[in-house]
Amino acid sequence: MLLAYAAGPVAVGTATGLLLLAAWPGFVTLLLLAVRWRLCRPGAAARCGAVVVLGMPVPDGVVGPELAARLRGGLATVASLGGGVARADGAGQGGAGLEAGGHVVPLVLTGGRGTRARPAEAVAMQRWVRGVEPAAAVLLEDRATTTVENLLLSTALLRDRGAEPPYAVVTSAYHAPRTRWLVQRLRLPFRVVGVPVPLESATGAYLRELLIVLKQARWAHVVAAALLVVVALLAGLAAR
Repeated sequence: MLLAYAAGPVAVGTATGLLLLAAWPGFVTLLLLAVRWRLCRPGAAARCGAVVVLGMPVPDGVVGPELAARLRGGLATVASLGGGVARADGAGQGGAGLEAGGHVVPLVLTGGRGTRARPAEAVAMQRWVRGVEPAAAVLLEDRATTTVENLLLSTALLRDRGAEPPYAVVTSAYHAPRTRWLVQRLRLPFRVVGVPVPLESATGAYLRELLIVLKQARWAHVVAAALLVVVALLAGLAAR
């Protein structure tokens, strides 16, 4: 009887801890959604000196609906900053220099993975932008293969060009929270802007982002989960 009485609160505390542990991915998902909402609000890029649009795979060398949404968001962000798109004097990565006149807001398109048969993401993005805004030329960063490289190489390019930070980085809404986490971890001068993407593009994307976040910050999540179990166990013991 005494053993059963002693084990009762412990069992309840343990069960509660395990329940909270099972619910932990849900808590992380809600946090990501809250950050997503904040990063998609108008004015997220206020007072930025340049705009960067993150690329994504272009299997056929053609910009798809989701990447087009990012590019439209990048152009809209440039317009919201009260400037025109940066104009370059030549082709290639960044051209020969920015054209003077008016309030120029550099627009960087970043993404590599080019092959002989397929252009780099940045090149495909530049073609799309020129189709929408024929007068616009952009700064290209065509070497990055990961989001971290997108951020680091774009920062270096803008600093070389003398662009004043902070910079706005535009990406898909579901990708914005993880991008914000990377920006903070790398201590880069970016303000993240999330843009809505077509529903079919976002299907499964939030789950994928959750799994990536849980993996990349696994030790933080392990510690948080362990604390949940310990607190629940101590609460059970205190209830005796």
